Amino acid sequence: MSRVRTYHPSPWEDPGRVDLVSRLAAEGEPAELAGRLLHRSDGEGHRTAAVLRAMPEERRRALAGVVVEHIGAHGLGGDARRQGMVLLAVISRGFPRTVWCEEWNTLLEGWARRWYFSGTSDELPALAEALLDAGRPLSGEVVGLLRRSAYDGCLDWAAVLLDRLPEPPLNPGEPWSDRVLAELPHLGGPWRRLIPWLRDAKAAPSARWDRAAAAILDGIDPETVRRTVTPWLALATHGGSAGDSGHDSWNVTGVRGLAWLLSSPALPPHPETVRALGALVERSPVKNVVAGAGVRALARLADGAGQAELRRLAGCVGHTVTRRQIENALTA
Repeated sequence: MSRVRTYHPSPWEDPGRVDLVSRLAAEGEPAELAGRLLHRSDGEGHRTAAVLRAMPEERRRALAGVVVEHIGAHGLGGDARRQGMVLLAVISRGFPRTVWCEEWNTLLEGWARRWYFSGTSDELPALAEALLDAGRPLSGEVVGLLRRSAYDGCLDWAAVLLDRLPEPPLNPGEPWSDRVLAELPHLGGPWRRLIPWLRDAKAAPSARWDRAAAAILDGIDPETVRRTVTPWLALATHGGSAGDSGHDSWNVTGVRGLAWLLSSPALPPHPETVRALGALVERSPVKNVVAGAGVRALARLADGAGQAELRRLAGCVGHTVTRRQIENALTA
């Protein structure tokens, strides 16, 4: 069952304008409504968009016709054309044109190249939803932009829209996630099921999490698992694509999941595992999520295999919280 989407006003939306648009949407002429909606520098917010989407299809088609005529008659370009195309995306459910879809996609791809996230854009989800409603796929880069923007706080649209975007399982653009996405098609079904479970890794490893991961990979030789996963974690130790080399907010718990998997009882300890986990602690810029996971993973390796690495790290890690975590792991 699909989730019901609710709309709250955008922070900058004027209730009086929403009321005006609501009245014109119900009773006004399409040309008058289009005149109110076009030539507006900040576009329309969530509540106004919801009013326009709720119009009967006949009235939405009439409004779309006026918008298309206006764009063509005035030869609009730049921000004015973008605003008109966003308006078409809002009102055209049920009758999208191929040329509109192509332009919506071009806008989204351009934003994905320029922005790491967009916490305030109402246009981003409007175009994405229009393309999905038209049966058009979104690129991994656009999906990544939407996910990061949702994590930045645009929760009004995020929950329902992200439910429609299960792929790719990781956001592209980071060395480790790009390698995982490149290898998944060749690894088979269990590995695709593993990635969401990695991303569900909690702050501390648990026997339940270990058992579920082992069940997903049941039938795959533990050494094969180790050889496959260790290079992923080794790449993740170099950081991610955020401005401070931190990991993508969607991907970061997956890095923690890699640490839990490599240190799980299902995999025998190995020197390469120890080195990769040590590098995660020593080099990671995301101390609270990633470095701490490396410490916990080293501490729980069977037969104390991570103890020597923890002692080495205690003498070279400068981050106060991480060093305290190492000391606690050693004393425990």
